[in-house]
Parts: sequence; structure tokens; C-alpha cells
Amino acid sequence: MQKNKTGRKKKNKIARYDLIFVWLMLAWALIHFAVFWLYCNLNTFRLTFFRFNALTAKYEWYGLTRFVNIAKGMFGDTDIYLKNGLKNALWSFPVQVFIILPLSFFMAFFLFKKIPCSGAFRVIYFMPSILSVVVLAMVFRFQFNSEFGPLDSLIGKITGKETPDWFSSMSPTAMPLVFTFGVWAGLGYYIVLLNGAMQRLPQEVFEAAKIEGAGLWRECFSIVLPLIMPTYSMLFLTGSLAPFSYYLQPMLLCGETGGVNGATGTVALRVMSLMQGGFAEDAAAIGLFLSLIGIPFVLFIKWVLDKITPDVTF
Repeated sequence: MQKNKTGRKKKNKIARYDLIFVWLMLAWALIHFAVFWLYCNLNTFRLTFFRFNALTAKYEWYGLTRFVNIAKGMFGDTDIYLKNGLKNALWSFPVQVFIILPLSFFMAFFLFKKIPCSGAFRVIYFMPSILSVVVLAMVFRFQFNSEFGPLDSLIGKITGKETPDWFSSMSPTAMPLVFTFGVWAGLGYYIVLLNGAMQRLPQEVFEAAKIEGAGLWRECFSIVLPLIMPTYSMLFLTGSLAPFSYYLQPMLLCGETGGVNGATGTVALRVMSLMQGGFAEDAAAIGLFLSLIGIPFVLFIKWVLDKITPDVTF
């Protein structure tokens, strides 16, 4: 009897220590979530309805005035910086999901089919993804440098004309080059993920398709694409977030101010510029306004993708 009591006490003690250990392991994650997500987001939400009075050194109620001004700025002519930023940000959506993603799929498919030098191509495609985006932006910008840029010199010799200031906000080439850089720098990440999904597919399916006489393109669109559709849909969904977070590429190539009238800016870059300029409340209001637009937009895309995505798992 005494042994049973001793055994139960020992088990209870061990269970208590296990519980303490679990809570200690969870503590850091919970504190991190509470401080850096919950508190920061709630405080950001609060700031959008107040403004700081320098005379009284206190925050005063400001209501919905900022949101009204943001709506007028985006869809009217009261804030040309915000309007141009929204236009440039919206262009990032088709670039991300209708250019980068399909290109990545085809490149991943041909790598999957073990074309000659596929290993070398895999390294070439993925190299931009493992390098710092700052380094990539410098390399890309140097290609168009008017003094020593090889592409600038080549274009000048072909056209016989003086080349423009490629990344100036006054130049029509600035944003197309920003999106071109985004395509070049973003391919590797998608290629690796899509190629990994293809590598998990059972070989029996391809053997059966070969017996049935399926050609390369039939195999691509009728077998591979449907079977990796869950991965493709996930990348499509994450790519649809680009208009709300696209700022690093134009900032590194064209400058953090967005140029004249925000011609090379995006809404995300506008938020960062306001934060750096000391207008945290305005930046928070734009962020909240974009969230109110972005959440239904992303949920709608997810609903559509769930409807058309086959229920397959490999």
C-alpha cells in the first residue's frame, strides 16, 4: 500500500514537472504573440482614430476622417502619391500570378523531365533566390548604368540614340523594369516549390500515360498540373497578396520616396515613407484600409481556388 502511494506521488510529481516544462516552452511563443502581434495590431488600430496634438502633447479623437481622406486619395485626385501607388501595386498582381507563376510552372516541368543540363539550370534559376535582394537590385540596376552598364551600352548601340535615365520617376521605363526585376528575382522560389511537388508524384501515373501514348504537352496539362494543383493554388493565393506588400523592389531600384508624384511608388512603400516621416497614424490608417480591402479579396480568391482545385495529396 505504501509503495502504491509512493508511486502515485512520484507520477504526480513527474506530471507536474512535465506541465511546467510545457508551459515554459510555450511561454516565449505566447509572449511574442501577445506583444508583437496582438498589442502592436490593437495599438495600430487605435492610432487610426486619433491624432497627436503637439500643443497638449496628447492624442485627440479624430474619428473616421483619415479613412475618408484615404478613399478620396485613392479614388479621387486629392492624393496623387496614393493614387499612383495603388495603380502600381495593382499591376504587381497580374505580374505575380499570371507571369511569374506560369513561367515557373513550365520551367519546373522541363527540369522535372530531366532535360540536358537540368541540374545547371536548377542552380541558375534558384541562384537569385538565395542571394540578398539588395545585392540583386544593385546588380540589376548596374546593368542599366549610363557609364558602365552593358545593357545600357548595347541598347544605345542598337538604337543609335541616347539612352534614358531608366529608373527615373519621369521615365516610362521605370516601373516596367521594376516588374522585370521582380520576375527575374522571383522565379527561383516558385520553381523549387513546384518542382518539389512534381518530384512527389507517383511514377506509375507517368508509366501509364506513356503506355497510352500521351505526349509531352498532354502529360504537362492533363497529368502534372491537376496533380500539383494544391501547391499551385497555394502559390497563386500567396501571389495575390502582392499588391498589399510590394515595396522592396521599387524602393531599391527607384528610391524610397516613390519619385515625382509617387510615379514609382506603391501603397506599401507609401506606408513605409509615412512611418519614416513621423506620420505613424496616417500610415496605420492606410494599412487598416488596405486590410479591409485585402481580406475579402483574398478570401474570395481562396473560395474560387477551393472550387476548382482537385482534392489530391502527394
